[in-house]
Amino acid sequence: MTKKLISNKQVFWDLETSGAGKKEHSKAFDSTPKWEQIMQIAAILVDENLKPTNQNMNAFCRPRSSIIAQPGALLATQQGIRKSLEAKYSSYELISMINNQFEEWKNENNNLVFIGHNAIQFDSTVLEYNLFNNLYFPYIDRKSRGDTLNLARAIYALNPSSIKTPLTAKGNPSFRLEKLAELNNLPVEFAHDAYSDVKTSIALTKFIYDSDPSNWNQLSMTMDKQKAIEYINNNKGFCYMTTFAGRIKLEALSVVCESSYSGWYNAFNLAYDPKPLLEANTEEFKTLIKKKNRYVITNQHPILLPGKLATNYEPYDNIGSDVLNERAKIVYKNKTLADKFKHMEIDRQIEKEDESSQDNVFPESKANKFTEFGQQDVIKSFHEKKSWEEKYKVALLLRDPRAQFIAKRLIFDESPQTLSAEDFKMMHKELHDRLVINQERPFTTIPEAMNYIDVEFSRLEDNDDEMKAEKLQILKDYNKYLIYMEKYFSNKNATPLPVGSKLSKHIFG
Repeated sequence: MTKKLISNKQVFWDLETSGAGKKEHSKAFDSTPKWEQIMQIAAILVDENLKPTNQNMNAFCRPRSSIIAQPGALLATQQGIRKSLEAKYSSYELISMINNQFEEWKNENNNLVFIGHNAIQFDSTVLEYNLFNNLYFPYIDRKSRGDTLNLARAIYALNPSSIKTPLTAKGNPSFRLEKLAELNNLPVEFAHDAYSDVKTSIALTKFIYDSDPSNWNQLSMTMDKQKAIEYINNNKGFCYMTTFAGRIKLEALSVVCESSYSGWYNAFNLAYDPKPLLEANTEEFKTLIKKKNRYVITNQHPILLPGKLATNYEPYDNIGSDVLNERAKIVYKNKTLADKFKHMEIDRQIEKEDESSQDNVFPESKANKFTEFGQQDVIKSFHEKKSWEEKYKVALLLRDPRAQFIAKRLIFDESPQTLSAEDFKMMHKELHDRLVINQERPFTTIPEAMNYIDVEFSRLEDNDDEMKAEKLQILKDYNKYLIYMEKYFSNKNATPLPVGSKLSKHIFG
């Protein structure tokens, strides 16, 4: 009997999107892609030997009129606005296809894993919010998720010679998929094409397995959220892979308690003496704990390794296993520390709410509110109706104002003539205020996109890019599109836009 490389079938998937995302507000630590639109989905179901089956999908869709793409995304995929407007599917049609196909695969395969390159931080977030903004349950790729980026970083951390990586300007290893493929002789057809990237991700996973089969089970085990929870709860000390600014480190941790977020665990870095934290009051604890704690998020494919490996790495090699074990015994599920963590979390949540700008809170801001909408029978009926006229009648039955807004915005993009004159005017004005007025927004606005085009024009004019002529044309076309959309949303007497190829002909002739 042939040995299986993996215990369950996996879906390798990748998205091309309208942009890379941006910070939601000026005080945000990092950018988020949650406001971007899916423009292409590719997915391949593989068997237990990482061989592709005949079950796959590869489809493109047209842009939503309520979303402004970042010019860099159009250049990266070489899918200009004209080509995008001619796509076979609308956004809602594509999201419905994804939802139905992923559900079908999950129903047919127990413990199915969804895996991609940088999927957890990027693609999964984009999918979550695209589902939400089409009134679908947002967490379709849970509870088993994997990331080939995590796998590649992990084998590098264990043995840097096992995988070739390029270096960043700061001298840190880079794990960009196309560069890993190039340096490690993996197949790549077209960079920034979702279907090509999926096939490369499958090859990368097989390469990682072949490079370090002895550690494979440990590295892949935590694609299953429940197994990750069991591991950190059954081991007083363990190693956890972290990355910051391109640097990869293994940290020796011990779990204190689960946080207020299900599946998120507060852990303490055993590089530090925990005794001052036990003696500190609540306010002192908030100061002393800085840079000593870590969230272990069990549904994000955390890389967890045996604690005994810690002494192979700095600074734990100088601390020694005896001291690390003693600290782990003190910290592990310590009730005094757990109470202090809980108090600190409450305070931080209040601070976070105070810092976030209310100007940038929209009905679509939080996908986890989907279950609060209730009326799942009404939402199900919305999707079952065939015509947009029927869907609109159902949408008017939604009592939650956020759900009803999302439905009306969706209809504005898909079939604007279906809306009543009042609802059309309301949505048109809302999108004018969002997209035309030049102010800080969590999503790309028309003025921003125009500025990005100017920057991209300057870059192209100053280099000898072999695709220079094609890219200049993509930018010129997109600039024309943006000018048209700016005028359209500024027109208080606007009528419903044509969609798809009809809109393309309207703009470009």
